[in-house]
Amino acid sequence: MDFGCRFHLKYTVWLTLLLFSACKKDGPEPDYPAGSDEYINDWLLDSMQVYYYWNSDLPKNPDLFKPPLDFFATLRNPQDRFSRIYNPSIPASYYPSPVQQFGFELILYERSGSSPQAAVALVVPNSVAAGSGLQRGQTITKINGTIPNESNVQALIRTSVAQRSITLDIEGLGTIIIPAMTMSENSVYVYKILEGESKPTAYLFYNSFDGRYRQHLQQAFMAFKQAGATELILDLRYNAGGDVGVCAALVAVLSKVKETDAFLEYRGNSRAGTRKETFARTIAKTYSGTPFTFSEIELMRLSLDRVFILTGRHTGSSAEFLIKALRPWTDVVQIGETTLGKDMASFSIKDNNTGKNNAWSIEPMVFKLYNGRGEGDYANGLVPDVIRQELRAPLMPLGDPNDPLISEARARISGQPNRASSRTAPLEETPRILYDSREAADQKANMIVKP
Repeated sequence: MDFGCRFHLKYTVWLTLLLFSACKKDGPEPDYPAGSDEYINDWLLDSMQVYYYWNSDLPKNPDLFKPPLDFFATLRNPQDRFSRIYNPSIPASYYPSPVQQFGFELILYERSGSSPQAAVALVVPNSVAAGSGLQRGQTITKINGTIPNESNVQALIRTSVAQRSITLDIEGLGTIIIPAMTMSENSVYVYKILEGESKPTAYLFYNSFDGRYRQHLQQAFMAFKQAGATELILDLRYNAGGDVGVCAALVAVLSKVKETDAFLEYRGNSRAGTRKETFARTIAKTYSGTPFTFSEIELMRLSLDRVFILTGRHTGSSAEFLIKALRPWTDVVQIGETTLGKDMASFSIKDNNTGKNNAWSIEPMVFKLYNGRGEGDYANGLVPDVIRQELRAPLMPLGDPNDPLISEARARISGQPNRASSRTAPLEETPRILYDSREAADQKANMIVKP
């Protein structure tokens, strides 16, 4: 299962058994014209009635003559932030993100009494953006020759995605042009042992749960083990999700669970029911690469009494579930901002009636997710044990000891936490975020079932 991108075919077997046959009406099928709004909307409604987590609350007689995007909005439950439909030929149905096209993310914010400022929030290692000299924390003064502000920044990004090229003026670097291209994003961005700590402390920036890079994850933990690390800072602040099999494997690395221990529970609508899975079963279903074996997992384990996990507004799906799934087995100190609150899985549906000219896909929220103890329901996000804001200072390189979140973890490791840093302490003044390109990735990062 994929909390951020995909759901493997193996998982659809029990879904098919539980969800009966797909989308059949009582009585004769209406003969709507192929490709018409009425046909597409009727298909959407049928699908939602079968699979949607809130299917019992769907409207009884929705207007089938609306455009599909407007019609789908009438079906979505008020509690639902993440279900979506999209059509490759209709740009308004999907969300352009510069990280997928150009290899970087940006944020536009303003501090009290100052003008808006755009900054590079993240750069994919080994991308064209990285090769052009782009680094986290740099100030972006212009995008395609225009000073970015709250009213134009989203249009500037959309235009850049459409034209498959973006021109950035970077303070201290100059003008760079980054072409769009398909890239492979190694989920292990940074791993190292922090220098000068009271205890051997490992740091890992992990940006997605992707089994294709299992060797890099192994290399990181074997390096930590060789260094005798007894503390770990796991940075998930931009991690929007990934393969649940890898998530289960990482939970097993960070704790002392057994293969037969309960890992997660899926809860669907009245048709789907409930299903529980062990660590062994979930890990075996890893689809993105070769699954970890438990012997490999045991070789990667460190001598940890606790794990420090750094989170942000974009920590979502399997990254959130890792925190939830880990807490029954070891102490977790969550530092940063409240997470995204994506505690659900979705099912990817396409119309198999090839003669009806329907290019739309639907990803409705299908399951609520719970850990091995039946703990879940975090639609409002996971609130940190220690609230810290990375923008309280200029954005620093990943793994910089002076980063506000890393600094807080280091202080706690040394036994000298900042007195003002607790869940209940008032936050220092933080910038107002005007635009964050990562929000596009948040919208796309549904856990998707591929039938």
